[in-house]
Amino acid sequence: MRRVLLLVAGLYLATAGHVGSKNVFFAGDAGPYPVSVVVRPPDVVPGLAEISVRIPGGASEVERVTVRPVRWDAAPEGGAPPADPAVPVPGDPELYSAELWLMTVGAYRIEVTVEGSRGAGTASVPVTSVMLGVLDMPPVLGGVLLLLGGLLLAGAVTIVGAAVRESRLGPDDAVQTTQRRWGRFAMTCAAALLLTGAYWGNAWWDAVDRDVRGGIFERLAVEGVVTGDGGGPVLEVRITDPSWLGRNWSPLVPDHGKLMHMFVVGAPDMDAFAHVHPVPVDSATFRVPWPDLPPGDYRIYGDIVHESGFAQTVVDTVMVDAGALVRAEALVSPEALAEGESVPLPGAMPESDPDDSSWRGAAAEVSGPSASTLLADGSTLFWLGAEELRVDEEVVLSFAVRDPAGEPAVLEPYMGMISHAALTRDDGSVFVHLHPAGTISMGSLSVLAPQMESMAGAGERDPGTVEFPYAFPQPGDYTIWVQVKQAGEVLTGAFQVRVTE
Repeated sequence: MRRVLLLVAGLYLATAGHVGSKNVFFAGDAGPYPVSVVVRPPDVVPGLAEISVRIPGGASEVERVTVRPVRWDAAPEGGAPPADPAVPVPGDPELYSAELWLMTVGAYRIEVTVEGSRGAGTASVPVTSVMLGVLDMPPVLGGVLLLLGGLLLAGAVTIVGAAVRESRLGPDDAVQTTQRRWGRFAMTCAAALLLTGAYWGNAWWDAVDRDVRGGIFERLAVEGVVTGDGGGPVLEVRITDPSWLGRNWSPLVPDHGKLMHMFVVGAPDMDAFAHVHPVPVDSATFRVPWPDLPPGDYRIYGDIVHESGFAQTVVDTVMVDAGALVRAEALVSPEALAEGESVPLPGAMPESDPDDSSWRGAAAEVSGPSASTLLADGSTLFWLGAEELRVDEEVVLSFAVRDPAGEPAVLEPYMGMISHAALTRDDGSVFVHLHPAGTISMGSLSVLAPQMESMAGAGERDPGTVEFPYAFPQPGDYTIWVQVKQAGEVLTGAFQVRVTE
């Protein structure tokens, strides 16, 4: 358990939205044009974000593609820089690329505008800009600059001494002892002045460096625990971060109609999974009935969206033993109180959300094109994706749902999407919540570009088929949970894949 806690603690600086996967993937429409957009935000702010835009049929129909960053608090008119052109990538007529400066931390939308024979259209891609670190100067370069700085200082002192000692001499006059003394005095004063300036300059630089390092993104600290209040076991997640409990508290906005999406993942075997939606009982505490999962160690990932459109994922681990689940079914007895057993604070038992779901079992291993797994209603979920997956290679994770008769299943919208997916590297270093629209947060999109929300992920698809654009950031073993809804029931299937370099 301690090893798991240390691992998760090391993930806090990975990125703001999701864990260990900073790139943003979007699939949708820019007016009449289907587009697939990948945004690679910089690690250092200000910094350059790399933008890739893929447009099927781009060579024949598209005349111009532009991209523009717009901060969440930018004025409607004149509050953002002019758009930059995206240039075609040689050898791939459907791909365009551009670089954009993200000057500050916070929530942005990247406006992708396509102009061509079918007119013009714009897609908005929410991006969370955070500082993940600072670029330290290489020691060799620092040594060279220090040497050059020392030579400049010595040169400046020498120039001052020569100016005082010799500036008033005639062409054939010799330097006198008095003039040498004044020269040495001037050099001493100049050296003291320059060294004092260098000292205060270094102090100023250290202060700026501390301020910048203080702006490195850290996830909100949370504590998760399985407790009970007489009505059954409850997962309680409390935000303990001083910034949240102080003046930096920020209202949250719904994402797919929920203030928090919580994913519960069994560790280390990936044999249990739940997608639940805690509700707030105060400004820092969220509760949800514990899903139908067995005792064990669990990683929890909670997606939230601030009113600015800034999205992030809170991370913690919980250890659930059988005794905790049993004790949560009833109030602690007076005998237990006499023995000093701690008792959870009572509170209102949250109602179960109809969109909550859980899964137990073994993920189907993807070792060929025919991988499949059985769903709870007798349907089958088939893997249609690539057999070999590589790091940073853009892929579309495709799945087909077939009913017990082998026909394409009739899928119902599930929280506004035809499907949801969650994937994690088995050691927990990567976690991502996926939609057919990509990795973007629909809650962020509703704040940054509400008129675009209904367009995200739009487009034709085969019946019973769901797709998710993504690129794996690290090699290793991953588990992917795919969720669809049929006849009012949320169904979950899982696959295990291996990603290579």
